[in-house]
Amino acid sequence: MRNILIACLSILLSATLWLPGKMTTAYAADPPEWTRYPLIAHALGGIDGIDYTNSLQAFTQNYDKGQRVFEIDLSLTEDGKLAARHDWMGYLAQKFEQDIPENKLDEPLTLKEFKSYKILEKYTPLSFNDVVRILNKHPDVYFITDTKETDPKLVKQQFTLIRDTANKVDPAILDRVIPEIYSPEMMETVKEIVPFKNVIFSIYLSAMEPDEVVNFVKNNGIRVVAMPTERVTDGFIAALTKAGVVTYAHSINDTAEVKQLMDLGVHGVYTDFLTYADLGINPTPLHSAALADANADIKSQDSKLNASILQPAVTAAVITEPLANGQTIAQAPQKSAWETLKSLWTELISTIL
Repeated sequence: MRNILIACLSILLSATLWLPGKMTTAYAADPPEWTRYPLIAHALGGIDGIDYTNSLQAFTQNYDKGQRVFEIDLSLTEDGKLAARHDWMGYLAQKFEQDIPENKLDEPLTLKEFKSYKILEKYTPLSFNDVVRILNKHPDVYFITDTKETDPKLVKQQFTLIRDTANKVDPAILDRVIPEIYSPEMMETVKEIVPFKNVIFSIYLSAMEPDEVVNFVKNNGIRVVAMPTERVTDGFIAALTKAGVVTYAHSINDTAEVKQLMDLGVHGVYTDFLTYADLGINPTPLHSAALADANADIKSQDSKLNASILQPAVTAAVITEPLANGQTIAQAPQKSAWETLKSLWTELISTIL
């Protein structure tokens, strides 16, 4: 009898593995779909030999060159908005030939002020609202956010803005926003605001030892780690790869250095100026796969939307039953598959025992 009980338990437990929505699952073994791209355009990629512009024209030019994954710097403005700016230090205003008043140098501008200063008198600065519009227009594009802040209060402010801005246009856009996470503490703060589909553990601000990084990403289901080149070692990359983690190094603009890193097992790099043509890679198959994924996501979202529209009518039919006098009584709600299995299991035990 005991053997029968154990066998039945095994069958029921196996069945529960197929139940949708029973629990939050860990990340799948396969790497994220966006990592099919080995190149990440740093600060939206360079333009006309200039890096760090984070500008509309930099995005457009590098998109046309085949880039689909873009890192963008985001800084809080004086009035609490998000601007595509590496930082507010005066050197950047000088580099971009922006005639910002001396009393505003080394200080955050308001968003309106930030947008009013062209970069090198010709490139358009971007707000996060602009970023969301770009993502909405280009369903095959991914944006990696470099927000730089680690203070929990500022992190919360930044990612609340990211969430709310995307939600105003299309919440699904957040699936293609990939935050760089700098510490375990930041990970917890961000998770409370947005359960991002993808994240990168970026260790350029971290003093964690390689084994600490490996354990953290394994325990938290993080599948991508980014690091500066000086932290790349054979053992570190091998340990991350063994854990099923994809690695990117930054920022590299030399093809020979890219080859050396990839020979060590690094999957890809952040770059200002390198293109797929420079690496002898044809990106067309990558683009086709990305568009196929985007179209599949759109169909899936449409199906969910249609289901949510129909659900209230179905629910009402299930939970109420009309009486002859026109009144209604509530019926017991339908059990989920998981609840049904638990009931069957209880009955099975009672019968056997």
